[in-house]
Order: sequence, then C-alpha cells, then structure tokens
Amino acid sequence: MAKKIICIVTGRALTITDSYYQKKVNKAGDEETLTKTYICKEAKKLLRLGNNVKKVREILDCDSNLPDIEDEIITSIVFGNNKRKNNLITDFASLTSITHNETDIEVKRFIKKLL
Repeated sequence: MAKKIICIVTGRALTITDSYYQKKVNKAGDEETLTKTYICKEAKKLLRLGNNVKKVREILDCDSNLPDIEDEIITSIVFGNNKRKNNLITDFASLTSITHNETDIEVKRFIKKLL
C-alpha cells in the first residue's frame, strides 16, 4: 500500500511505496521525525541554491497559508552536519588575472579576412 508524506516547505504530498517509505523512516530515525523534517526534492534543490523558504514557495507556486519554518531547521535539514551554507555566487573578478582580454594577432587577421 502506498504512503503519503507532506513536504514542510511546499505542502505538497508525495505518494511513495512502502519500501521507499520505510527507507526514509530508517534514515530519519522514526516516522514522527520524518513527517516533521521531510522536504521534497524540488524545494531542497532551491534551498541549496540559497533561496529562502518564502522565495521557494513563490517559485513553486505554493499555498501562502503554510506555517513559517525557522532558518536553523531548514539549514540543518538541507545541509546536514555542514553548518554553513555553500557560497554559490561566483566572483568573476578573480578570474581576470588568468584570462586574456585581447585577441591574438593571427585571430584578428583571420576575422578581418572574413569581413
């Protein structure tokens, strides 16, 4: 018989097989912990990218009446034992020392021939 678990971020229900449900329960520790901490794949991915719960709910077009969730709880669920969020914003300013801003002379000549 299939089981349903509800995402605490989106409020969406996921219907899963008994064996997969049992695997999730074993990983969480017990059924109560699973129901309090389950976050669906889509929401977890967006949270890992640095979005907050409110933004994730807007992106996934969720019910606006869902209860608020503390950031510490989300961080512990999404990032596990890693307490800090990964900085996913790339700073391209540091790349200027290893990239070239000019085109080779041979390439310039080739482009002029084409034009």
